Amino acid sequence: MTAKSENIVTVGPDELAAARAQVTPELLAWLDALTDDDIAAQIAANPDAAPELDDAWFARARLVTPLKAAE
Repeated sequence: MTAKSENIVTVGPDELAAARAQVTPELLAWLDALTDDDIAAQIAANPDAAPELDDAWFARARLVTPLKAAE
């Protein structure tokens, strides 16, 4: 068996319940009301945000399916 990657996080039932509790109808309505311009402005205002993915990015993207790890 290979070592656990440092990028893998195990989420248990308590963490899942806490995350679900944060998703309120008000939050969903706010997210639904965001426009593309709102999202672009938030990305531009945050120097740590990844750039917005545009049509050019998707045109260059490739789907890479990892090989199954040997056991």
